Amino acid sequence: MSGDAGLERCYRRLLACYPATFRREHDEEILAVLMAGAAEGKRRPGLAETIDLLRNGVFMRVRETSRLRLPTSWAYRHRSVVIPVRILLAIWILVVAGLLFGNGHSAWWAALLVPAAALNFYLLYRVWRYPANR
Repeated sequence: MSGDAGLERCYRRLLACYPATFRREHDEEILAVLMAGAAEGKRRPGLAETIDLLRNGVFMRVRETSRLRLPTSWAYRHRSVVIPVRILLAIWILVVAGLLFGNGHSAWWAALLVPAAALNFYLLYRVWRYPANR
């Protein structure tokens, strides 16, 4: 097996971490750039290259799955229930954070609970803002 074929096989394995839809569109282009940038006689990708490809592939998969999931079509169909529940849940989380912080508990509770309340307000905004016919 020649060095180029082995290097290409290693790169293809690393590119398998990327989502299939992205690979269908960009696999050959990325592989061509990686092969063109490789030093003459190189047999394997370097450690930094490997970490970068793995990190970006995992990041793209996480970003793709999180973008598809929230909020669901159920939330759009049942807006009259979801909107008040989201408001009450976000207010309750903020009250609990305030009580914990006010009673001398450490501030890391606020660091955990305030973003949770912000997420609830964001999801409330998404359900409120976009039409129910999704």
